[in-house]
Amino acid sequence: MCVTRYLEDSENGRRCSKVLLEKVEDKYKAAEVDSWGADEDAHLQTACDVEFSLAYGGKLLLHNTRLFLKCGRRYGICGKNGVGKTTLMRNIANGKIEGLDPELCAIYVESHADDEGEEGELAVNKWIFQRPELEERGRHDATEADQLLRSVGFNDELLNAPVNSLSGGWRMKLSLVVAALMDADICLLDEPTNHLDHKSVDWLTQYLNTCRACCMIVSHDTSFLDAVCTDIIHYENKKLVRYHGNLSKFVAQVPEAKSYYELAESTTKYYFPIPGRLDGINTTTKAVLKLDNATFTWPGRDRPQLIDVSVKLSLGSRVVVLGANGAGKSTLIKLIVGENGPDNGDCLWRHHNLRIAYVAQHSFHHIEQHLDSSPVEYLMWRFSKVIDQELLNQRLTELKRRQAENKKDEDQTTLSRVRPLPFTFEKIMGRREKAGVLEYEIKFVDRPERQNLYIDKDRLEQVGLAREVLEFDMFVAARAAGLDLLPCTTTEFQAHLDEFGLPQEFGTYGRIRGLSGGQKVKLVLAAAMWNRPHLLILDEPTNYLDRDSLGALSNAIRDFGGGVIMISHCKEFYEPLCNETWFVANGIVEVSGEAVEKQLKVGKKKREPKSPKEPTKTTGSTNEEIKIVVPKDFWGKSLSKKDARAFEKAAKKRDIAAMRRILQVPKGKAMPGAPELGDGETS
Repeated sequence: MCVTRYLEDSENGRRCSKVLLEKVEDKYKAAEVDSWGADEDAHLQTACDVEFSLAYGGKLLLHNTRLFLKCGRRYGICGKNGVGKTTLMRNIANGKIEGLDPELCAIYVESHADDEGEEGELAVNKWIFQRPELEERGRHDATEADQLLRSVGFNDELLNAPVNSLSGGWRMKLSLVVAALMDADICLLDEPTNHLDHKSVDWLTQYLNTCRACCMIVSHDTSFLDAVCTDIIHYENKKLVRYHGNLSKFVAQVPEAKSYYELAESTTKYYFPIPGRLDGINTTTKAVLKLDNATFTWPGRDRPQLIDVSVKLSLGSRVVVLGANGAGKSTLIKLIVGENGPDNGDCLWRHHNLRIAYVAQHSFHHIEQHLDSSPVEYLMWRFSKVIDQELLNQRLTELKRRQAENKKDEDQTTLSRVRPLPFTFEKIMGRREKAGVLEYEIKFVDRPERQNLYIDKDRLEQVGLAREVLEFDMFVAARAAGLDLLPCTTTEFQAHLDEFGLPQEFGTYGRIRGLSGGQKVKLVLAAAMWNRPHLLILDEPTNYLDRDSLGALSNAIRDFGGGVIMISHCKEFYEPLCNETWFVANGIVEVSGEAVEKQLKVGKKKREPKSPKEPTKTTGSTNEEIKIVVPKDFWGKSLSKKDARAFEKAAKKRDIAAMRRILQVPKGKAMPGAPELGDGETS
C-alpha cells in the first residue's frame, strides 16, 4: 500500500501497516462472500469452494479468484470468446483446479459425442456401456440406460445404429444420457443446445431443473439460460463474479451485457467480400444451383433419407433449413455441396464458375489436420496455389466416387464407344460455352497451336482427364474472383483475419490448438470467405460464437451480396434474415417463400495487373502502338525471363500469332490489354 512506506521506520508503523492490510483483505473477502451469496445458500450442500488462478498457453485467464458452488444450483458462465470459459470447465472436469477435492465427480459434456475410431462403429446400445467414466462409477444399469435413451427419442432403429451415423443432435442427446447415468457432483455443459431441436431442448430444460447436481453451463442460447439458470458467473477483470438470478436479471444489473439479448447491439464487425461476377447471371433471383428430383439413401439403410428433392438457390437466396434431429437437414446440405451423391444419378447443376463457402456442422474438421499451425499458416497452405486446396481435395473425393459408380454401370459396349484423343494430351489452354455445353481447348504434345481442338467435358472425362478438367475449372473460377492477383503473404492473410475478429496475437503468433471454440469458428468463417464466394452455406452457425460475434455474423449476412442457406435452431438468429424455408420431414423437403429481388452486388470485372513499366511497342510499317502487360500470361501466371524476351521480339515484329502463343491466349479470346489485335479466329 502507498501509505505504508511512511510508517516502516517505527514499530508502531509496522503494526499500523499490518492492521491496514488486514482491513483491506477483510473488505476484499467480504465483497467476495457477498458476490457468491454464501448466506442465502447456506442450506445447500457445497459442491466446491476454492480460490485459484488459471492460465492457458502462457496467458493468464483468472487470477486469485474464488469459485463457490452449491449442489442443486445451475450456473450460467458468461464472458466473451477467449476469456477461458471452456478451459475452466475442462480443468474442473480433469481435477486440475488448485484445492479441488480429488473425490469430486465432475463430467464434461461437449456438443458432440466422441465417435472416432472403432468405437464409432458400435451400436448406440453397446457404445454407451463402453464409456470409461461409467465403468469407473460402476453405473451399468441397462434398464435405466434404455429408459433414458428412449426418453430423449431413441427408438429401436436408432439404438441399433452405429454412433458415427448419428446426426449432431442425436450425438448431443447421447452425451447427455451418459451424463445423467453418471450421477455426477458437478455437470459441466458446453453449448448443450447445439444441434438440438425444440423438443429436445424442452427435455433438457426439464431434466436440468430437476437435477440434484451442481451444473455449470456455457451457452449462447439466451432463452435456454433464462429457463434453467439460478445464477450467472461473469468474467470480470480476471475474476469470477456471481450474480443471483437468470440471464434477464443479470442483464438488468449489468447494462453493458445488453448484447446478450439484442444481436443488433453488437459492437463487433465482420466484413464479407463482394462476390465476383457470374456469366449470364444478371439478377439476384436467377438460379445459380439446382437440385432436381434427388433421392438419397445412406449405405446399409433400407429407407431413403431424402426422396425426390427439388430446390434451387440464387444470389438473393436467404434460406433456413428446419426439421427435427435426424430428419436429413445436413444430408441435404451435403447433396448441394457434392459431399454426398444422389441415388438416381447426376441431379445437381451448378453454374460452372460458382464458388461456394461451406461451414460444416462439425466445422472444426476443416482445421483438425493443422492444429500445430498458426491460422495464417493454415490459410497459406490452403490458398497460396490460387486454388483452394481443401475444396480441391473434397471435389477429387467426389470425383472418385462418381467414377466408381459410373464404372459399375459401364459395360464393354459402352467402353468401346469412347473415342480416344487424336494425339497425346499436354494441357488445357482455355474454355468456352457453345450451345450450353462447355468445351475445352486442348493442346497436344509436340503439336503446333493451330492443331488445338475444342473437346466437350463429357468426352474428356471419358478418356480419363476428369481431374485436369476439375483443376482447370477451379483455377478459372478463382481467377474470375481475382485470387490470382492477391499476394499470399502473412500481412495479407492477417489483414483478412482481422476482418473476422482474430487479431495478430492469435492469427500470426498463436496455434490453432490453443484457440477457443469461438476463435476456431472465426478462423473457419474467414477461410470460407477468402475466395469471394457466391453462396455461403452454414450448418449450425450459432455454435460456439458469443453473442457479440453472433450479432456481427447476422449483420454481415444481411449485407452480403451472395446467397445464404443455413441450418439453425436459433429462431432469434434466422428469423430476421431468412425469407425462404425448407422444412425437412419424413424424407420430403417442403419449400415455402422465395428469394427476393434486390440490388445485384458483385465485384467489378477483374482488371489485368499493371506492370511497373508498361512497354510501348511500335512496328516498322505503321505508327500504331501495341500496349500490353508483359509479366503474366492469359491465365495470370508469370512469364519466365526467356518468354518475356521472346514476347518483346514478337511485339516489335508485330507477330500476333507468336504473341498469342507465348501468352497462351485461347482461340476466340482477345489478348489481354490489346483487344484491337483480334481474337485469333478472324484475320
